[in-house]
Amino acid sequence: MAAIEPGHPVLALAHNLGRRLALTAEIQRFRLAEEQVESSRRVTELIETIKRKQKELVHAKHYEKTAYIRQLEQELEQIHHELDHLPIVREYQQSQVEMNELLQTLQRVVADSVSTRLDVEVGQDPGGGGCGSGGPCGCS
Repeated sequence: MAAIEPGHPVLALAHNLGRRLALTAEIQRFRLAEEQVESSRRVTELIETIKRKQKELVHAKHYEKTAYIRQLEQELEQIHHELDHLPIVREYQQSQVEMNELLQTLQRVVADSVSTRLDVEVGQDPGGGGCGSGGPCGCS
């Protein structure tokens, strides 16, 4: 597949679309939630604790310390639960879902528009699956 040359009109349209997407409510909400999560001292503390406990768990498994493994797994589960139930984390996760849905919808619209105009089904080889040579495989 050949690369699109710089300055191609399609690239200009894509850049314009990207700028417009950045202004949508879904993307703005995601960025705000992301900033809040990244600047939260509590989130940072919990993530650091999770990383430390995961390292401890690796060592405990290496040395086959069964009781300590169970204890660490329980502690990790509790920390993950606390992290997942922080309001700013829940908001971040929800905004991420909404942003992904927007981007997937956009991808489907573009793919459907292109495939309709090219008479090609999305996700299939435009050549119909054969080599096109009409040779020994019998395709044409």
